[in-house]
Amino acid sequence: MKKTKFFSLLLAVLMLLQLFALPVFSAAAEAASDQDEAQAAEDTAAADDSVPEDRLLSSRASFSVAAKAALLIDLNTGRVVYEQDADERIYPASLTKIMTCLIALENGNLSDVVTVSESALADLDEDSSVAGLVVGEQMTLENLLYCMMVVSGNDACNVIAEHVAGSVTDFVRMMNQRAYELGCTNTHFNNPHGLHDESHYTTARDLAIITQAALKSENFRQIVDTYEYKLPDDNMRQNIPKLKTTNMLIYQSMSNSLYYPRAHGIKTGYTSQAGRCVISEATGDGLDLLGIVCGAATTVLDSGDLLMENFTECARLFDYGFDNYSYLTLMSPLYPVDQVKINNSAGAEAVAVAPEDEIKVLLPNDYDPDQLETKIQLNSESVDAPVHEGDVLGSATVTYAGEVLGQTRLLAIADVAKSEISSAAAGTGAYIQRNWWKWVVLFIVIALGAILVLFVLVQLRKRKIRRLRMEKRRRALEDRRRRFREDYDLPFDETDRR
Repeated sequence: MKKTKFFSLLLAVLMLLQLFALPVFSAAAEAASDQDEAQAAEDTAAADDSVPEDRLLSSRASFSVAAKAALLIDLNTGRVVYEQDADERIYPASLTKIMTCLIALENGNLSDVVTVSESALADLDEDSSVAGLVVGEQMTLENLLYCMMVVSGNDACNVIAEHVAGSVTDFVRMMNQRAYELGCTNTHFNNPHGLHDESHYTTARDLAIITQAALKSENFRQIVDTYEYKLPDDNMRQNIPKLKTTNMLIYQSMSNSLYYPRAHGIKTGYTSQAGRCVISEATGDGLDLLGIVCGAATTVLDSGDLLMENFTECARLFDYGFDNYSYLTLMSPLYPVDQVKINNSAGAEAVAVAPEDEIKVLLPNDYDPDQLETKIQLNSESVDAPVHEGDVLGSATVTYAGEVLGQTRLLAIADVAKSEISSAAAGTGAYIQRNWWKWVVLFIVIALGAILVLFVLVQLRKRKIRRLRMEKRRRALEDRRRRFREDYDLPFDETDRR
């Protein structure tokens, strides 16, 4: 009987222990699961970093450019709209001068007065494109840049190079260093003007990189978008004829059929080895396009005039972009896209998240909506209060046909304060989860102590009951003895009187 009671008590203790420990182990398991999910999310995010290169929108079979290489880029988004042999080596001819102008603007002062040296004019061919500079002539760096970019003066290039770097050789070294810094991977300059040299080469893509860097300068934009420029009189020349641009895309004349009203700048180039080249910018319909055509032909018309196909092909390239592409705004900081639960908050149970930046993508007008996908990735389903406006709580990625078009972080749009009561409770729960084994041991000790106390109390109770029973039996015996002596008239002793 005693063994049965003991085992019943032990079984009861084990059942209570199970009820206490199960939530603890469950909480620990959930915490481990949350860590696994978080790790899986990080792995997924890391996998998302390996995205295809920016060339999804670059080719449509129905369109081609009659040139060795061509490239069309949307300057607002950096998207490649069209490309044709953009990574093939070509000779840049006078497109080189874009880099020359960039170096001069970054390292010189427009107001500097520069003197034309004999050495600057010494290595130029007789048929070289020049601005008519003479030895000893003094001119500001700004006017020299107009001589170089408007009429493509090779003489101005050498004068600028000597002024900025001390020598043409050192200036060319600066050009190559800057190309490397910009990320040009297939470019090497051997002079500042672009006259043919076998070791002087680049690609349409590298030219786009250089040009985009130069376009960040307002001075550059102003110079290259000038189709006529009047030089002031100087110490050597007076009444200098106006400089007229070599870029027919921007030359405003009734007789110029190549004029493209949307075009702005930038530079032309020609050698027999390079062919006809041009880089220009065109804006309209919300688009800002950079067009590059390298290695186009020269056609002799029936009239005997020359048709420079770099201009016609560049105009076709611009028309292709304007006719076939437009912007689509997919995300805006003004519009939340999801929400995150808040733990231990003093008010709101969740906070909305919105994109940090606008995602505005360039898509073909006939794009397939089913290929367009917006992926929302929250850092976690819930976060602990407090939360501050602007906290990064996730990210958003927009893809089209698997290619990433835009990415942005997701930010909390409001502050959420922490509840001190909830925080204390949550802290207690977290402490219990971290130290669950201590609580199990404590519970076992308390349970065993309770069993011991109960056992002692039971034993004391049993002893008391035994004493009461013995006392009752003793009194009954004494009563019988007393009655016996009374019945037989026997004398009482001291025991009977008690």
